[in-house]
Amino acid sequence: GQIYSVNDARYFDWPEGLKKYIDTIRQGKGQHPKKYSARYVCSLVADFHRTIIYGGVAMNPRDHLRLVYEANPLSFLAEQAGGRGSDGKTRILSIQPVKLHQRLPLFLGSMEDMLELESYGDVQQKVNPGYDV
Repeated sequence: GQIYSVNDARYFDWPEGLKKYIDTIRQGKGQHPKKYSARYVCSLVADFHRTIIYGGVAMNPRDHLRLVYEANPLSFLAEQAGGRGSDGKTRILSIQPVKLHQRLPLFLGSMEDMLELESYGDVQQKVNPGYDV
């Protein structure tokens, strides 16, 4: 796919690795020579559905989504479709919960897209200026 889904309004709050990844895929200079374009509905289910249908990457780089209730089920579906869920460093389904409402970033997409994203290192947004979770 050639679509990425993330809240671009927070671009300047993102860590450098995530900015570099987004800039690279938008220019078509990633591992796949295709230019990605943004489509963001601000609904995790809608953005993920489009990602499953058309390909690409859906993401929320903040420590916002709950591992047990949101990240695990969507990552399971992504893997059943041949993709992967990641927290930016690790496969979501490999993470053992330590708290019931444990929150983490969530990146969903093809196996290739997730491995490329993880290769940028610093993609998790740990600073959340202007809002609390």
